[in-house]
Amino acid sequence: MSEYTDDIEFKEIERQKKIRKKKNYLVRILVVFVFLAAVALFLSSSFFDIQNIEVEGNKYYTDGEVINLADATLGVNLFWGAGDSQIKANLGKNPYFSDVKVKRKLPSTLIIELKERAQIAAIVYGDKYVVIDKEGTVLRKSEVDPKVTLLTGLTISKLNVGETVGAEETSTLETTLKMLSSMKEGDIYFKKIDVSRVVIKAYIYDTLIVKGTPKQMMKAIDSGKLQIVVNDLFKKDITRGTINLGDHKYLSFSPGI
Repeated sequence: MSEYTDDIEFKEIERQKKIRKKKNYLVRILVVFVFLAAVALFLSSSFFDIQNIEVEGNKYYTDGEVINLADATLGVNLFWGAGDSQIKANLGKNPYFSDVKVKRKLPSTLIIELKERAQIAAIVYGDKYVVIDKEGTVLRKSEVDPKVTLLTGLTISKLNVGETVGAEETSTLETTLKMLSSMKEGDIYFKKIDVSRVVIKAYIYDTLIVKGTPKQMMKAIDSGKLQIVVNDLFKKDITRGTINLGDHKYLSFSPGI
C-alpha cells in the first residue's frame, strides 16, 4: 500500500511541475508579446515621423527633383509609412537611375541612395537631341542642345527612351562611346563627332578637327599624345586645321580641314 501511495505522490509532483513549466512558458510568451507591442507602439510614435529627406548619388537631377519624382512624403512614419517599394518603383521608371536604395537615419531622416547613369553624348536626330550614356542607353530626348558631345552620321533604327540605341553602325558607335569615356578621363573635349565613316572626325572647334578611327583616338588620348598636340596648338593660337592619327600612335597636323 505504501509503494502504491508513493507512486501516486510522485506522479502528482511531476504533474504539478509540468503545470508550472507550462505557466512559466505562457508567462514568457506574454512578456515577449508585451515587449514587442511596446516596441511597435514606440516605433509608430510621432518621434519617428519623417522630418528630413536626403538624396545621395544624384548629379543630373537636383535633390528636390528626385524627391518629387520619388513621391516621397514628409510627416509619415519612418518605418511603416515611407513606402520603400513605391519610391523604388517611381524612380525606376526614369532611365537616369540604374539603382535605387532607401535607407533610414534615426530618428527622422529618410535617405534615397541612387546610382545615376551619366549622360556622355547626344545623337543629332532631325531637330532633336537624343541624350545617351556610355552604354548607349537613351536617357531623354530634347529640343535644346544638352551641352555634351554631339554624334552625327548614324543610321538609326531604334531610339526608345530607356533602351539601347539601335544603329547600323553598332560597332563604330560602341567604340566611339568607349573613346568618349577615355576623353573624359583624359581631360580633352570634342564638341561634335561625325561617325558616318570608319575614319571619324572629332571636332575640337568647328575649324579644328581630329581624324582617325575610334581605337586610334583612344590610344592617342590614353597615351596623352593628343592632349600634348592640342595644347601646343592652343599655345600657338592655332584653331584651324586637322590632326591626323595613324597606327603606332603616329600624329600629324595639317592647316587645312
